[in-house]
Amino acid sequence: MTAVALAPTGKRIVTTVRIHVANPWTTLIAPWLILIGVFLLNFAIWRIILIAADGRDLDPNAFRNNGGVSWVLFYMIVVAIQAMNQTFSFVVGLGSTRRDYFLGTGVTFVGLSVFYGVGIALLSEVERLTNGWGVNGAFFAPGPFGDLPLWEFALFYALAMMFMMFVGSAIGAMFVRWGASGIMTFFAVLALLILGVLYYIAKTNAWAQLGHFFTNHSLLELALFSLPVTVVAGLAGYAIMRRATPKG
Repeated sequence: MTAVALAPTGKRIVTTVRIHVANPWTTLIAPWLILIGVFLLNFAIWRIILIAADGRDLDPNAFRNNGGVSWVLFYMIVVAIQAMNQTFSFVVGLGSTRRDYFLGTGVTFVGLSVFYGVGIALLSEVERLTNGWGVNGAFFAPGPFGDLPLWEFALFYALAMMFMMFVGSAIGAMFVRWGASGIMTFFAVLALLILGVLYYIAKTNAWAQLGHFFTNHSLLELALFSLPVTVVAGLAGYAIMRRATPKG
C-alpha cells in the first residue's frame, strides 16, 4: 500500500520538475548568456585599460575585485517568482496536490542551485588556470573567492543560490495568493524591518560587532548561516501556497 501511495506522489513531483524546465530559456540558457555577456564586457574594459596604460605598471589587484557574477544570484529570485506564478495553476489543474507541487518546485530549485554553483566554480577554475584570462583578472572568483578550494566555492554559490530561490518562492507564493497587493505589502514591511535593524545598529553603535562577525567567519560559514533562513522561507512559501486558489 505504501508503494502504491508513493508512486503517484513521485510521478507528480517529476511532472512538476519537467514543467519548470520545459522552457529552458528562462532557467537554463538566458542566465548563462547574460553572465557571459557581462564577463566579455568586463574583459573588454580590462583590455582597454591595459592598452591605455601603455606598458606602465598597474596595481596587481586592479582587476581582482569585481561584482559582476553576483547578478545571477538576484536573477534567481526573479526566476523563482516567475516559476511560481506561471506554473502553479497549471500544475494543480493537472491534478497535482499543493504539497507535491511544492516538493517538485523545491527539487527544481535545489537542482538549479547546484547546476549554477558547479558551473561558476568550474569557470573560476578556468580563470585561475589561465592567469585571470591572461590579464590577471577575476570575474568568476573575485577578491577573497579566489583563495577558496573548488568544492568550497561551488558549495558557497549553491547555498547562496538556494537561499535566493527559496526566498523568491515565498515571494512568488505571496503573489499567487494575494496578487500585487501582497507583494507590495511584503516589501513595505521588509523595508521597515531593515530600517529598524539599521536604526538599532546605529543606536547601539554595533557596527564594530557586525564587522567582527563577518570578518571572523569564512565565506562558507556565512553561506551555511543562510540555511535556516532558506528552510524558513521554503516552509513559509508552502504554508502560503496551501491556501492559494488556482486561477483559470
